[in-house]
Amino acid sequence: MLLTLSGVSGLFTACHSSKQRLPGTILATADTFRLVEGLVEVTPLGPITVKGLASPLNVYEITGPGRARSRFQAASGRGFTQFVGRESEMEQLDRIRRNLDVGHGQVVGIVGEPGVGKSRLLMEFTRAPDLEGTLVLESAATPYGRDGLHGPITSLLRSYFGLEDSDDPSTATRRVTDALIAIDEALLAIRPALLTLLNVPVDDSGWLALDASQRRQRTLDAVRLLLFRESRRRPVVVVVDDVQWVDPETQALLDALVDTLQAARVMLLLAYRPEYQHAWANRASYTQLRLDRLSPSSVEALFDSLVGTDSSLAPLKEYLIERTEGNPFFLEECVRSFVETGVLIGPRGARRRALEVDGIHVPVPDTVEAVLAARIDRLSPEHKRLLQSAAVIGREVPFALLEAVTGEADVGTRPGLAVLQSGEFLYESRMIPDLQYMFKHALTQEVAYKALLQERRLPLIRSRWARDRPEERSSAT
Repeated sequence: MLLTLSGVSGLFTACHSSKQRLPGTILATADTFRLVEGLVEVTPLGPITVKGLASPLNVYEITGPGRARSRFQAASGRGFTQFVGRESEMEQLDRIRRNLDVGHGQVVGIVGEPGVGKSRLLMEFTRAPDLEGTLVLESAATPYGRDGLHGPITSLLRSYFGLEDSDDPSTATRRVTDALIAIDEALLAIRPALLTLLNVPVDDSGWLALDASQRRQRTLDAVRLLLFRESRRRPVVVVVDDVQWVDPETQALLDALVDTLQAARVMLLLAYRPEYQHAWANRASYTQLRLDRLSPSSVEALFDSLVGTDSSLAPLKEYLIERTEGNPFFLEECVRSFVETGVLIGPRGARRRALEVDGIHVPVPDTVEAVLAARIDRLSPEHKRLLQSAAVIGREVPFALLEAVTGEADVGTRPGLAVLQSGEFLYESRMIPDLQYMFKHALTQEVAYKALLQERRLPLIRSRWARDRPEERSSAT
């Protein structure tokens, strides 16, 4: 028996015994499975009849977590697309890396909006032949791990010590001990802190006697010391993706590393979205690498690698390039939607058009909408309301009209717009003769508008009409 259905694309929970499923079984519709593909292990169950729905739904049973821990890792299972348009960024990263050879530690912040290719750039750089002989430790923060402690750092340490999920505490302790002795037996003093980070029970009276603040400081010191001593043997590149989601304790460790790594052969490579705030801008060892959308020529090259170069595809190419505005993830997902809906058929790079493109409007793909909606949802309630109000106005947002629609005075609207600008949702597109803002991406405007409840959307639309067309004020109300 199925207990709940959260929309058509939701999760089911089987709560009573049945011939088909045991209590507590988690079932997902095809739409939901598409969003979490690669992140979970599933068993296809085929069509299942759901009370209240006219036709059966294809359903999958979620049997456990997948190997992937991020959207990017999950997408890698489908194979990577051609890597285009990032030659200058790769060259800059390589120049910075070469500073490690002379003992100058470096911090690189790769900043960009969702989908521009931060994770792909990290992957291409860390797998380059030039890094042979360099220790590369990779991790990523997750939005659901922000309330935990040291999530990304624990992952880095597990990789460093070669630990598997199945390793018991005694095995983990032995491997940590052996690795520390191989560097310097004196490092056994930091073993309790490292084992605690690895969630391994510690039987050390000195460590257990410390208070919380002392343990915290010892933990910071232990990770720094381990990396610095390892860097005497070989250069070390530490990669943390999606830093905007790090927990407070990981943030404290990153801050401590940034403050002290200048004399070590350690490159700290961090990728994050524009809304992430840090205090490293004035550090001599810090470099920010801005990742913008792909150039028109690079977008065309990516489209050709995904779809093909047949002349009959020209209208489709023009449509998708305009719609995705140089964001490679958005382009890939829109192409995927065209393939799944039968507009395109054939193998990657040699597809052909099966349906006419004229008049076709592809909605925002579920995968893209999930990324954008989650980002919008992380705004404060007042900033989210302001963004949605702007979305009702359209892609272009005159400041005076936004004030009129929201009922906010200048003093209340401008701070909110400043936050949305810093997060790169909007940008100031015109100052004269009247101040105007614009959504950085049309798809963001679509998703923000779609998420607005009808009961809030209608009054805003009426207010806009009344402001834009005074002669229609009476009919609008």
